[in-house]
Amino acid sequence: MKAVGSSSMASDDNAMKPREGKLPPEEELCLLKGVVTSLMHDASKVLAQIELLEVSGPEVDELIHLLDQYLSYTERLCDGQKG
Repeated sequence: MKAVGSSSMASDDNAMKPREGKLPPEEELCLLKGVVTSLMHDASKVLAQIELLEVSGPEVDELIHLLDQYLSYTERLCDGQKG
């Protein structure tokens, strides 16, 4: 027969132990930043290709500029630069 509350104590003990095969939070964050930086670099290359297309107009130019700003900001954020 189980004692009352023993299952919650066991789950609390398990919550405190690091999972096997799981990275520490600092390493996970570093890995995530690397992935996002790589994606932003690839997205910037695609943006450059879009800018070379014959599609233009004030709305398209504004959207391309806005996308470029988003990509630049995200890349700076991942590199640890402010604003």
